[in-house]
Amino acid sequence: MRTLLAAIVDRGPAAVYATGLVTFLFLYFSFAGLGWWLTRTLLPAWGIGAVIDSTPLREGQIAKEIRRSLVSIAIFAGYGWLATYAYLHDWVDVAWQVSPTRIGAEILLLFVWNELHFFVCHRLLHTRWLYRHVHRIHHESVTPTPFSTYSFHWLEAALLGSVMITAMLWHTFNIWPLLFLPVMSLMFNTIGHANYDVFAGKRRSASVEHAGHHRRVSGNYGFYVPLLDRLFGTRI
Repeated sequence: MRTLLAAIVDRGPAAVYATGLVTFLFLYFSFAGLGWWLTRTLLPAWGIGAVIDSTPLREGQIAKEIRRSLVSIAIFAGYGWLATYAYLHDWVDVAWQVSPTRIGAEILLLFVWNELHFFVCHRLLHTRWLYRHVHRIHHESVTPTPFSTYSFHWLEAALLGSVMITAMLWHTFNIWPLLFLPVMSLMFNTIGHANYDVFAGKRRSASVEHAGHHRRVSGNYGFYVPLLDRLFGTRI
């Protein structure tokens, strides 16, 4: 992996950015497409779960979500370039040794950091000015879809996309947890925006939690687990 990344870096900043761009495009369309197919075709056909909010989508909603997501993806790829630049200039460091124990522990650590980072950013985005001028864009998807996961105002994308580079500032992570972070984040984000209750009301899933947030706007600010919402009294 180190050899492959070094080969990309050797080709210059444009190659680093292009690699990040292609990677995020692949992840976004793969997860969104799979999420849509599962929740609109396969799971209903098997009689598993049900749609949470059956309110019809707005005209052209998915196309708009994709267009906005492309802007977010361009910003996320820029963060990939920034992380590489910071590493090359010794502002941050990366561990390359393969240690299953360390990799597992740091994946868990990044999961916790992602939850905390998202909760703080999301709560901030629901302050009056930022909601009116920035976060309102995301909430135009009153009925969320897997394609709305990255449907942000550019400033929101810049705020949320800082999760990796800020983590790298306070800890030297192994390369594998760092590469897995966007995959993990998008996977859980897609589940949250799927608008589909796999458990059919038997328990509250992340999809139910976040669908409630889109419907009521306030409350349920957490990313995947409701722990911080319970702690701060913002769970609905």
